[in-house]
Amino acid sequence: MLETYFSASKMLAHLRSGPSGPYLDGFAGALERQGYSADTAVRYLRAAAHLGHVVARQAAMPSDIDLAAFSEHLRACRCPRAVGGRRNHHTIFGARLFRQHLVEIGVCQSAAAAMQHEEPSLVTRFKVWLRKHRGASDSTIKLYARDAAHLMAALGDDPERWEPVAVRSFFLERADHCGNGTVEKLTTSLRAFLRYLAVEGRCRAALADVVPAYAHWRLADLPRYLTAEQVSRLIAACDGEGVERLRDRAILLLLVRLGLRAGDVAQLRLDDIEWETGSLRVSGKSRYEVRLPLPQDAGDAIAAYLLCRPSTCLSDHLFLRNIAAFRPFRNGDGISSVVKRLMQRAGVVGPVKGAHVLRHTAATEMLRHGVPLEKIGLVLRHRGVDTTAHYAKVDVALLKQVALPWPEVF
Repeated sequence: MLETYFSASKMLAHLRSGPSGPYLDGFAGALERQGYSADTAVRYLRAAAHLGHVVARQAAMPSDIDLAAFSEHLRACRCPRAVGGRRNHHTIFGARLFRQHLVEIGVCQSAAAAMQHEEPSLVTRFKVWLRKHRGASDSTIKLYARDAAHLMAALGDDPERWEPVAVRSFFLERADHCGNGTVEKLTTSLRAFLRYLAVEGRCRAALADVVPAYAHWRLADLPRYLTAEQVSRLIAACDGEGVERLRDRAILLLLVRLGLRAGDVAQLRLDDIEWETGSLRVSGKSRYEVRLPLPQDAGDAIAAYLLCRPSTCLSDHLFLRNIAAFRPFRNGDGISSVVKRLMQRAGVVGPVKGAHVLRHTAATEMLRHGVPLEKIGLVLRHRGVDTTAHYAKVDVALLKQVALPWPEVF
């Protein structure tokens, strides 16, 4: 497979004789299947060979690759065959892709598997409980497990001996170094873990109550949204026939018209689109699945994107990255990055950057057009009407009509 990218017999012999040699043909095949250009694949294959020689010089095996040590080596690299620059994006990223390939074929152990061995058994069972009984997403489970592991590292492996003062002190110490949003998440994750331990009989009851509440009143802020003119500029920024523009237009219209979360869009599958009925199946938080009507312009945008969607990726995810390797978005962060780039391209300065501002925008637009709060809640998949009522505060003109006059002081 190396012959696809190298023709010189000496170079082929050099690559195959090195420590990475037994795996380079397979790596070259993987790069071709993932749609990398020939020039990029050559750089990555050279990086893989370079990495192998560095690992061998450290008396290690390919299974013991340390990317941090390789990055440090590149700072003062004097290897004679380090062609095209010793420390650059292609060298580092190519080494990372090669290690990922070795993980996939079973030569190296993944970082997640290595962490699994170090994770306390209580945290491992907590993750299973979150997935099975709470329907939590992978990102939520990862966040909760991280905070639970930190708590156990600070207070010990026996929750039965944890004192309320120690739990509270741990929270306050962590909160001193976090922003408001992180503190709220920390409160939720610690309380969830402590409640789980109490149900399992591993800690005293009501220990979760000692985690202090964050002083922020729920739904106290005004919703942050874009104006109709700003939304029009965002959609216009997607004009064009390129694959990226067509994909971004489809993503944007789903966010604006249906108020989907970024994670909802990232997880959409090809089978979730029911073309005959003009509907879209969405599975959001807690695996809460609903069917939503697919707007005409959003459906047309999706159809246009599917005509030129990268065919080298066999994933059934609807939206893929536009650069090799053509993979699905890992989570909603990639969708938010798309929106951020569009806002920058369109010159839109919003109250916040990211996809969630479009969810607020969709809700406020429905409200302005007279859609009842109950129906808005159905589209946004809110469990309670109080969350939907949050958007009623955006219609300041209507609120002024029902506001009582301030009593005059004589």
